[in-house]
Parts: sequence; C-alpha cells; structure tokens
Amino acid sequence: MIEWELGATYRIATKNKKQIVMRKIYYKSDDYDQKIIHDETYRNGWVELEIDGVEADSEGMDYYLGDTYDPEKGVDVWYFPLTDHLILDGVADEFSFSDNVSEEEKEKLSSLIYEDGFENIEEIGWEFEDTEVWFFGELEITKK
Repeated sequence: MIEWELGATYRIATKNKKQIVMRKIYYKSDDYDQKIIHDETYRNGWVELEIDGVEADSEGMDYYLGDTYDPEKGVDVWYFPLTDHLILDGVADEFSFSDNVSEEEKEKLSSLIYEDGFENIEEIGWEFEDTEVWFFGELEITKK
C-alpha cells in the first residue's frame, strides 16, 4: 500500500490500455429516475492530485486506492480533487438506458443519438447530470 504524504502530488494512471471509461449521465427533465448512460472507453490517460489534508487526505485515498481497491469494480477518479488530467484516444462508444425508460422512448432516443450524438437530447427534455471517469485494472501511482 502506498504511503500518501501531505503536500505531495501524485499521478494515477492505468497500467494497461483501454482501462479508462468516461461516463456521462443524463436524466429526463420530468422524471429524474429515467437515465441515459453514455460510456466512452479510452486507450490511456492519467490524473494528478495533491494530498492537501482538506479535500484529499491519506485516509480517504487509502479507502479508495488501498487494500480495498477492486480492479474489476475500478474507481471513479473524477471524485478526487484533481489538479490536472489527460485522457487520450477514445476507442469505443456506447450508451444504455435505465430500466424504467419505455421501449418506445428508447427507440426514439437511439435513432436521435445515432444520427446527431447527444447534443440535441436537451431539446426533447433530457438534461446533463454528471460525468464520472472510471479507472479499472492495475493502477500505477507515482509521486511527482
């Protein structure tokens, strides 16, 4: 397990390619429980953060990246107070819907997304909610 030092900056990267997924989540304006999940897989990248004792502390980092880190489940690195990042080379793009979106709505949305991407879904009552960036697999954590 890494010894996190107060005031130090760390770079976190995946050791293998295609282990980064950027997830964008959208919700229906009149029914927050209906979601569209847009996942983009990237070949490589990294994030940097500083252990400042306020937003990022050693206990919190141990919780997410210590012995309990599961490479299959990964970690949402967007949760950390990042100082810098670089995510490169998108290789896959897919989207899914929450179970409570009707089949009719799924068909309509799928056609729109395939034709125009996600830019026009706000015009038909969907709103952007959040971005998550998940790192999976073995991680490389280096002190800068």
